[in-house]
Amino acid sequence: MVTTDEEIARRLEKTDAARSARRQRAAATVGELARRHTELAGQLADLERELGEVLTAAGDVIDLPELAAVTDVPATDLTHWRDQAARVVRGGKRKRPSIAKKSGSSGKDSPEVTAPRATRPTAPAPEAGSDGGAALAAASS
Repeated sequence: MVTTDEEIARRLEKTDAARSARRQRAAATVGELARRHTELAGQLADLERELGEVLTAAGDVIDLPELAAVTDVPATDLTHWRDQAARVVRGGKRKRPSIAKKSGSSGKDSPEVTAPRATRPTAPAPEAGSDGGAALAAASS
C-alpha cells in the first residue's frame, strides 16, 4: 500500500514540529546562558578591578609575597590583579591629540600636537594627452 500525500505531509509536520521544539529549547537555553555569562563576566571584571585597587593602595604596608603567604592566594594572581589596576589608571591619564587641538591649550606637548602628518604618496601621473592629466595638474596647484 502506497502512502497518500496527506499522510506524508502529516508525518513531515510531526517530525518538523518535534525538531522545531528542540531547536527552540536549544536557542532559549543558549540565550539564557549567554546572558548569565555576560552578567557574571561583568561582575568578575568589577571584582578584579576592586582587588587591584586594594592591592595597589595596600602596597606601602604589605608586599605581595607576604600577602600571598598569609592569604594562600598565589602571588602570580595578586600580581596580575595589581598590574591590571595599574594599567587602567595609567591609560586614563593620556591626552588625545584631537582633544588638545579642540581645547586650544598650549603646553609642552603643543609641538607634537600641531606637527603636520606625513602625506600619502601620490598616484603616478597619467599619461600625457589623457583628460585626467589636466584635472590632476589643477588639483595639485
